[in-house]
Amino acid sequence: MGVNDIESRKDSITSSTSSSHLDLELFQRLFVKYEPDLTIDSYEEAQGSGRGDNYTAALFRIALKGHTQPEGSSKKLKWEKSIICKRLPDCKIKREAFKSEALFRNEVVFYNTIMPEYVEYQRRQLAAAETSVHSADSEEVHRIFQAIPQCYLARDDLLVLEDLRVRSFTMPDRQAGLGPKQLEAVLVELARFHAVSLAYKRRHPVEYRKLANALEEGIFSQANAEWYRKYYDVLTRNAIQMVRQTVPEKKDHLAKLERFLSNCFGHLVELVNRESELSVICHGDCWTNNILFRYDDDGAITETCLVDFQLIRHGSLALDLAYLIYCCTDGLLRKKNLQYWLQTYHQQLVRSLRLLLGTSFDAEFGSEQRLWELINDEFKVCARFGLGTAMDMLPISTCSSEEAPDLYASGTETAATPPELNVPPNEQCRQKMTMLVLELIDDGML
Repeated sequence: MGVNDIESRKDSITSSTSSSHLDLELFQRLFVKYEPDLTIDSYEEAQGSGRGDNYTAALFRIALKGHTQPEGSSKKLKWEKSIICKRLPDCKIKREAFKSEALFRNEVVFYNTIMPEYVEYQRRQLAAAETSVHSADSEEVHRIFQAIPQCYLARDDLLVLEDLRVRSFTMPDRQAGLGPKQLEAVLVELARFHAVSLAYKRRHPVEYRKLANALEEGIFSQANAEWYRKYYDVLTRNAIQMVRQTVPEKKDHLAKLERFLSNCFGHLVELVNRESELSVICHGDCWTNNILFRYDDDGAITETCLVDFQLIRHGSLALDLAYLIYCCTDGLLRKKNLQYWLQTYHQQLVRSLRLLLGTSFDAEFGSEQRLWELINDEFKVCARFGLGTAMDMLPISTCSSEEAPDLYASGTETAATPPELNVPPNEQCRQKMTMLVLELIDDGML
């Protein structure tokens, strides 16, 4: 089904959904498609994420048990499978406070419409490229962007996904952030993901616009300004206080920070809504807890997977870069590696675009050098987006699990205001925030 069916697909998803209740009948329907002789006998449900790991949806790990019995055979074969179910929070106040329903719909659109369209487009283009690609790129030609979990079901209250733990994927340490090799691996996959948008947009502009228009900006829209006003007032006060406590002598830096933060939410809305030659469909929430890695016996990363596409948005590819780099890495690492990281991203973006666009790459982008200059220009503009999101993410990513807000707390109230996470800034958070502010100001990006 193509992008012309987006609206009908959205309608069918909504009308077929009654509740996110899980039962054997649902699981049987889902997996008998893959194994016709399957009977699922039971399942066990456990919480799929801990405090501080997830806020806008509830994750559960489901252990399915059953058997297969081929036709004509009396022998039953044991069958087991672990899956991840992602549901809207049971607590009504959490759903309203985090605007979970709109965010959930974005992820449904991603799995049901955007990703199938992207995979099919890549297959067509890369099949054609196999006949003309240079031998040095022969391995790259087989790399379709599919660094996501398999999705078995996506509807507006429930996602049923592959449990990546079964394939030995692990999540990085939230408090430690990403190391250089981890960040490089993520940048390679982000470049592949963004390249599909850039190429598809040039080959199929009308269809691409339909994909982009099917998404709803989850946070940074002018319509949300009043809703998030108090929330961002708290974040900005905390950020200023952290920097003031750490480097009170940096009065000029503090003045520049205060000027930017006096209209922080407005600046973020403006950055998100900018039209750019490098506008793509962004992941939108590319931080430590939404990235998983698989390692070989020597500890080298062999595979990277991105999860949680609820904040997917249409905007500059540099929004994803700034979010990832400034929310997930240490300031000392950035000082040493920032240009190398951007070059790593650029090199992969070029490789992927050349495969997807073929000989028209130069006509579309001018040259590899021009694309490098565009990426740098965009990053300088969007770097402040990294600061705006870091004010939110650094307290969460550096706190202990005990200090993190509990998404699974019960409650039936109606949310009249956005959430107050009330995560007390710790020393690590203060140091990271201060280094980020000084870095951006000293580099002329704030």
